[in-house]
Amino acid sequence: MRSLLCSILLLSLPTLAIADPRKDWDDFRAAMAQHAGGPTGMYAIQDVAVVDAGKTVHLAPARAPADIRWAVQPGDKGQVSMSYENGRALIRGPGLAEVDLLKAKEQQQTLPDGLIVRGTVYENSIKAWLYNPKLPAQRFKSLSFFPYDPKGVVTATFKRKNVPVGVSHLDSRNHTGLMYWIGEIELPLHGKTYNLRAFNKEKDWTKINHVLLFLTDKTSKKTSYGGGRVLETHFPAGEAPKTMTLNLNTLYSFLCAHSDYYNCPINLTSFVDTELKYGEMYPPQTK
Repeated sequence: MRSLLCSILLLSLPTLAIADPRKDWDDFRAAMAQHAGGPTGMYAIQDVAVVDAGKTVHLAPARAPADIRWAVQPGDKGQVSMSYENGRALIRGPGLAEVDLLKAKEQQQTLPDGLIVRGTVYENSIKAWLYNPKLPAQRFKSLSFFPYDPKGVVTATFKRKNVPVGVSHLDSRNHTGLMYWIGEIELPLHGKTYNLRAFNKEKDWTKINHVLLFLTDKTSKKTSYGGGRVLETHFPAGEAPKTMTLNLNTLYSFLCAHSDYYNCPINLTSFVDTELKYGEMYPPQTK
């Protein structure tokens, strides 16, 4: 089973015109807390498999639900399985109606033993996520954030590339991935202007509706995650503006800060030569 590229959180909270940046920050923290400690949060992940087209993975039997993992080889006929067939992520098993997870509510299915299986598209494959809703209570207490600072709400200039440039990157587990360099952000901050590369997973401007900034700064490895943090700013698809509002209070850690099941594109980061005392701190409070 292959390692996984870091999934960008995409909270869809930072927007082109931030009507209430403080509320934006409050909503961001609530969404982050759910994404970390919820029943399908980062600390609920029990196992992940990458399923290629035409392939199937199976939940190997175990004495307790907490010990169940994905297996490539089938066992007995009573196993739950997930197959990638003709563009569908099909889950089957005893007591379950066959369901295409890609069309299911929140792309997930709760199993009779309380575990949750979720299917998401991953390049030309499917990620089969296995969650145990009981795990966050054992592993996770809360995330930590810098206090809200209105100085972190900044108007920046965006210079888009007419043709996004594919950038092959080495991630935190020495696997290659591909992101698209879609332009430059000129960020005025603390008396300086920083020129930052902006990325997206899409290369087609008709589909691009946000920029991603991957940042390290003088808080990295001290009070924020050393590998880097992510900032998102959203806009209508294909309509990237020349100026946009960035709410640095919504910076969040690369997801590999919270789970070994993610990889992070750490060599795409831009270094900002100042302390960004905004957004998510690190480490979180765990149990």
